[in-house]
Amino acid sequence: MSTLATTNSLWKNGSFVRLWCGTLFSAMADGAFFILLNWYIVNAMGSGAILGTTLICLSIPRLLFMLAGGVAADRLNRKWIMFSSLLVRGMILACFSLLMLQGNGAWFPVSLYVMAALFGTVDAFFWPARSSILPSLVSREQLAPANTLMELCHQISLVAGPVVTALLIGTVSYPIMFMILACTFFVGTLFVLSLHSHSYTKDTTSASTTESRASSYFKDIVGGIRFTYSIPILALILTTSLFTNMMFSGPVNMIIPIHVNDLGWDGSAFSSLSTSLGVGMIVGGILTGLFKGFRGKFMLLPVILGCMGVGISSYYFIEELSFGLVSHFLIGMALSMTNIPFITYIQSIVPANMLGRVMSLLSLMSVGFGPVSYALCSFLLAKNIATPGLLLFFGGIIFASISLSLFFFRSFWQMEQHPNWRRPMVEEQQLPATLSS
Repeated sequence: MSTLATTNSLWKNGSFVRLWCGTLFSAMADGAFFILLNWYIVNAMGSGAILGTTLICLSIPRLLFMLAGGVAADRLNRKWIMFSSLLVRGMILACFSLLMLQGNGAWFPVSLYVMAALFGTVDAFFWPARSSILPSLVSREQLAPANTLMELCHQISLVAGPVVTALLIGTVSYPIMFMILACTFFVGTLFVLSLHSHSYTKDTTSASTTESRASSYFKDIVGGIRFTYSIPILALILTTSLFTNMMFSGPVNMIIPIHVNDLGWDGSAFSSLSTSLGVGMIVGGILTGLFKGFRGKFMLLPVILGCMGVGISSYYFIEELSFGLVSHFLIGMALSMTNIPFITYIQSIVPANMLGRVMSLLSLMSVGFGPVSYALCSFLLAKNIATPGLLLFFGGIIFASISLSLFFFRSFWQMEQHPNWRRPMVEEQQLPATLSS
């Protein structure tokens, strides 16, 4: 099947389109929420320490419940997991907005911490379900372009979310902005609710369902961990993700807004940087499509990740906004050009009845050391041991070093020899590019 025909067939798949739209609203609200939360704390409350604590409260529940979310995705109806997560996140932001409208400052920052913790808990269940549902909605030959389109969904949200946030900042109050994000989550529930049940239950056999119900959540979690780390390349991908994201979480998610504020730039500048990141991800997604998911070229991925680390380090030298926009653009490109190939690879080699747990482990690795990174950055800033610029500089260097260390592992050099990964090539199924003709 040609690239264009494969892509067009995805847009004719009603279940995929509904999933894509639901994910778009969820990702857009998530991205805008993160930007709004950061800027509200840094600008309105003027405290880097509160920002670090809030991010820890957001990340620790994700860390604790991510594996349980993976087991739930393998056991339960994935549609209702996603629907419930969207609905509850909207309710959390709506309640927080109403609390802000009351103007009772005595509840801050405690209410901020509680809101972040609840939001992180519910969010932990959405993404394993969303990642593991995709292979049951599309055919095997459509999996790579479907992943690229889902990545494009996130890229659009990273562009639209900051743009909307920038327009709202200074125009409406913070409570109204949080209420708008709550409504965005509610819209997402409508698309997920319209998914047909047969679309995502067909890949689960009755035997595996019975076995899953009979076993405990703890046993399922342990079984997922054992399965993942019994396959060297999966263990390598997840471990690398753990440490690279530690170097990414604190410096990029926490330090950049503080650094931007220290430079005297306003919320619109911060939103512009986030928009540049999203545009870079869109361009990276297009390039990934043109290179057919880098199939046969996986040796380029550590180099691309290394360049991403250089982009993070370059913030130490930023004096003009234009320089920051270029750095954010390059980081966004690198994110897409590495995320899409690795996710498609994992979905291709992992059995359907284990996919929810493996994807939850990948998500866990993505946020696993996030709280540690936030706490460490907060400590270094509070003790005046390092400036925000230095944290970005050294975080980027460590990120690049860890990424390039993939070349030292034999399992990485041989990863494209896995029989499940080679099977589409044997069957002459091309890995279609999503945005190319």
